[in-house]
Amino acid sequence: MRFIPFDSKLTLYFLTALTAAALLLFTLLANVGDASAQQAVDNTPTLTSVPVATTFRSISAGGNISCGLRADGTTVCWGVSLATDDEFFVEPPSDEAFASISVGWGNVRNHICGLRADGVAVCWGHNGYGQASPPTGETFTSITLGRSHTCGLRSDGAAVCWGGHNQPSPPANATFTSISAGADHTCGIRSDGAAACWGNGYVVTPPADETFTSITLGRSHTCGLRPDGAAVCWGYSTNHYGEYSPPANETFTSISAGYSHTCGLRSDGSVACWGYDEDGQASPPSGAFSSISAGQWHTCGLRRDGAAVCWGNNSGGQLTPPTATPTSIPTHTPTSIPSEPTHTPTATSVSATDEPTHTPTATSVSATDEPTPTPTSTTVTDAPTLTPTATGVSTPTGDESIDAFEEQA
Repeated sequence: MRFIPFDSKLTLYFLTALTAAALLLFTLLANVGDASAQQAVDNTPTLTSVPVATTFRSISAGGNISCGLRADGTTVCWGVSLATDDEFFVEPPSDEAFASISVGWGNVRNHICGLRADGVAVCWGHNGYGQASPPTGETFTSITLGRSHTCGLRSDGAAVCWGGHNQPSPPANATFTSISAGADHTCGIRSDGAAACWGNGYVVTPPADETFTSITLGRSHTCGLRPDGAAVCWGYSTNHYGEYSPPANETFTSISAGYSHTCGLRSDGSVACWGYDEDGQASPPSGAFSSISAGQWHTCGLRRDGAAVCWGNNSGGQLTPPTATPTSIPTHTPTSIPSEPTHTPTATSVSATDEPTHTPTATSVSATDEPTPTPTSTTVTDAPTLTPTATGVSTPTGDESIDAFEEQA
């Protein structure tokens, strides 16, 4: 038999390559684990506070107070009472839901009324003239508030009023399709479209040759909306601020009068105003609205998305609707993301210079006198340095054993 010498250099290369491959596999698995952990952190939802706008289904502007009716029928008010703790103001009842609301004209002594779905009127606020004390046993289809008086329209068309300082009663046996209260007077539209008015001061007989679909009152002026959408105004004073002069060739779907100004809503949702404008109450913002309400010195409108926008005098904060309580929603924004650990395995080097010399015993191939070869072991002094391409694997430099290197990997 011929002796096959042991190639130690080839074996060293093989073991080093095997170790590098093991290190590469270990590093890749570790990085995948870290990425998974990182992803798990990123996907952990956290609660983020997001403001939500308050929206309303109707709005009413009064003296220095504005109120909005939410979709659930609850009432939210803002203005002078909230800014100064007006002794005459009472917060809206929290346990009542209303179908409609109306705000009175008081500068400070405000009163507010809501009409429940069953037609019962509920009022709160200043009650010095009984304006916040609706008659018991009565139900109404609509309600309207002046400065110190209140009127409701019954289902039979009769108008019922209460409060007021020497406020006269509605015309006897008269029926109306709609009514509206101003500062100190009230008007109603009869079934034939004719207007009738009554009150304490500032009452002017409506135009006899006009018919109207709706009517609105200010302090000393009144405006009616004709069937063709044109506005017609009249009043007690000398039209000093142009409050009797709506814009020519304009048509509206609804109109609302303030103290000495009036605003109309066009069919496209835009708003046009006329009259007294010292505080900007007759200068509406651009954009579309679904409804408008003119107060004493300010005006409010509802955008088509239910957001309230007010303009004019803001002495009591009546132009600033409240925002809803912020809500918390889950977001994928982790509070902290741990840093990815760096895996730098320590490679154990093997030096070929310390390899022991192997002296195998020669085995005879035949029975002849062939000399026995005695191979001389070669010491490798210039073993090449292996540099694996795998990330995180160092070039072997130490002199620990291969077993220790593999165990660490």
